[in-house]
Amino acid sequence: MKQHKKDTNRIAKVNSLIRHELGVILLEFLQGQKGITTITKVETSKDMKWAKVWISILGGDDDKILKFLELNIYDIQGELNQHFHTKIIPRISFHLDTSPRYAQHIDELIKKIHEEEQ
Repeated sequence: MKQHKKDTNRIAKVNSLIRHELGVILLEFLQGQKGITTITKVETSKDMKWAKVWISILGGDDDKILKFLELNIYDIQGELNQHFHTKIIPRISFHLDTSPRYAQHIDELIKKIHEEEQ
């Protein structure tokens, strides 16, 4: 009889670890940059070769911070590699998450509609 392997949810654990470790690393790297940068989500491929890191930027220049991260990607990846203790370490890439800004825009529109009704 075939034994079913227990699903350890490895990718979810790797996503969580990357998010935690990168949070500390980015705090140091982005010191002096204007605005607040938050890691909103990490998506690691099933083969663990790639990880998309979704960031949200509030109060800062999106393009400037993304460019800064891309220019320093090798140093950031190197720092992450030192904190990872797995055989395969995913290569990270940064992507802008605009959903918080979109949600804020929708909220402002709803408030405006309510004010016009009164």
